[in-house]
Amino acid sequence: MNEYMKQPFDISQLVDELEPVRPMNMRRAIALPVGTTLAAIAVIATYAGVRADLMAGAPHPMFLLRAGTLLLLGLVCAATLLAMANPGVGRQGHGWKTALAAALLFPLAATILAFAGQPSGSSGTMQSGIQCLTYSLVGGVATAVPMVLWLRRGAPVAPEKAGWLTGLAAGGLGAFAYNFHCPFNSVVYTGFWYSMAVGLCALLGRLIVPRLIRCYSAARRQSSCPECRMRFGDAVGAKVED
Repeated sequence: MNEYMKQPFDISQLVDELEPVRPMNMRRAIALPVGTTLAAIAVIATYAGVRADLMAGAPHPMFLLRAGTLLLLGLVCAATLLAMANPGVGRQGHGWKTALAAALLFPLAATILAFAGQPSGSSGTMQSGIQCLTYSLVGGVATAVPMVLWLRRGAPVAPEKAGWLTGLAAGGLGAFAYNFHCPFNSVVYTGFWYSMAVGLCALLGRLIVPRLIRCYSAARRQSSCPECRMRFGDAVGAKVED
C-alpha cells in the first residue's frame, strides 16, 4: 500500500484550493467558428474564385442545398460542442440529433432535385474532386483549431463525443466555405466528395481531439492539487470522465 494512503486525509485541503468557475460566454464561443468560416470563404474566393452563378446573382439549387445543409450541420454541431465546455456535470447538449437529421436530409433533398429534372452538369474529374477534398479539409482544420482551444479552457465531460462533434462541425463549415467556389452541381459529385470531406474531418476529430482534451485536463488537474498528486501519484488527473 502506498505510504501516503496510510496518512489521514483532510478533504478541506482540497476545498480550500478550489476557485469558482464562471460559465463560458456562448456568444463569444460561437463567434469563433463563424469568424473562421468567413475568413476561409474570403481566402478561397481570393485564391480560387467564386462560382459564376453567384457572380451572376442566380445560384443553382444544388449550391443552395449544399450551403444550407452544410451550414446547419456545422453550426448545430459547433454550438453543441462549445456548450460542452461549460462547467456542469452531464451538460452535453442534444443538438447533435438535429445535426444528424440535417445530414440525413441532404441525400434526400439531392435525390428530389435530381428527379425533379434540375440540370446537374458535369460530375467533375478526379483532380477537381481532390481539390474539393483538400480545400474542405484545410478549411475544416482552420475552423477546428479555435473550437479545440475553447474546449481546453472548459470542462467537457465526454471527450469522445466532443471529438465527433468537432470533426462534424469543422467538416461542415470547411465544405460550406469551399462550396462558394465549387463549380460542380452533380448529385454524384456532391454526395461523394463532400461526404468524404465531412466524414474524414469527423474521423480525425474523433481520433485527435479526445487526446488533446485529456492531456490538457490531466496536466491541469495534477498541477492544481499538490496534495492529491503526492498521495495518489499519476492516477490523479490521468482519468478524465468519458
